[in-house]
Amino acid sequence: MHSYPKAVLFLLTCSMANAVFSRDFAEIQADIHREETKFRSIETQQGNFSPRLLESLDSLVKLSLMANRLGDAESYIDRALQITRLEGGLHTPDQYRFLTAAIEVEMDQGNWKKTKEKLSHLKWLVGKKYEGSAIDRVELLRWIVESHMRGFYEDKPSSGAEHLINSTQISEIAVIYSQANGLTELPAYMDLLLTLTNSYLLEVEGIRGGGSTSHRLRRLDPPELNLVEKRFDAEQKRYEVGLEKLQMIKGLSGKFSRSELEARAMSDLYIARWQDYFHKVDERNITLSRARADLIREGFDSVDIDNLLNNLARLPFDNLALSFREVSTTVSVSGD
Repeated sequence: MHSYPKAVLFLLTCSMANAVFSRDFAEIQADIHREETKFRSIETQQGNFSPRLLESLDSLVKLSLMANRLGDAESYIDRALQITRLEGGLHTPDQYRFLTAAIEVEMDQGNWKKTKEKLSHLKWLVGKKYEGSAIDRVELLRWIVESHMRGFYEDKPSSGAEHLINSTQISEIAVIYSQANGLTELPAYMDLLLTLTNSYLLEVEGIRGGGSTSHRLRRLDPPELNLVEKRFDAEQKRYEVGLEKLQMIKGLSGKFSRSELEARAMSDLYIARWQDYFHKVDERNITLSRARADLIREGFDSVDIDNLLNNLARLPFDNLALSFREVSTTVSVSGD
């Protein structure tokens, strides 16, 4: 293997990336041109508001986003929303894909004021005027949660609590709705439970960080009374509900793994990680002992198991992998 100075490696990487980007960009531009030609042809034959235009508009929105032509994407989205609402009414489900695209454009532009306005409208539609399957509704709720999580990291710090509260509340609704509509046997339900647990974790981070974020996260309903929960009580509440969700994941995990024993042990590792974060030392030790015994029974090497247990703090809460080898590799790489 050749040994290049870091600066040379950087230039080589940039040159290769630019070559790939240029080729891909040219291909995207050609695709946009073809789709625009198709769009104009349909428009001429069928009229300005023909539903047949929606397929081309959908493609043009996606291609424009790939090419970072955000202004063009906004124009196509506005046109598509006009057509869907004229054709199916103000609450038509055909508009959902274009509304989410419109929100993505606002997020990419860093316009979080407009993002929150459009997210509020989408939440109202999904909550009050939804038309479609239960599975698709949950997917939309998950998308909204992910958008608020993005806002937590990218919006101004003073809006962090607002995004976290929305993320947690909508995740809780998605979990309850899934339970009420018989969706708990799907792998996506486990993802929902994990997303909700991660929201609780981020709320605790906000509480421990102090300031206005901590104050708002601990504020009790109704807000006009301005009652604020003690930090210990607020953390303990989130510890208990998060632990409950992780135990629910443990109960379901065997259905989606080649080995129920391994899945149960790996779930216990994440439960122990949770207990460790909240300084529940005795509970953590009991959980780790149980996980270690199950992994040994499954045939894994005790040295590898102990290495993973010693690096418990590196287990990521937002990516629950039920494979011992996969988690071991992730922890090893993060520790390099």
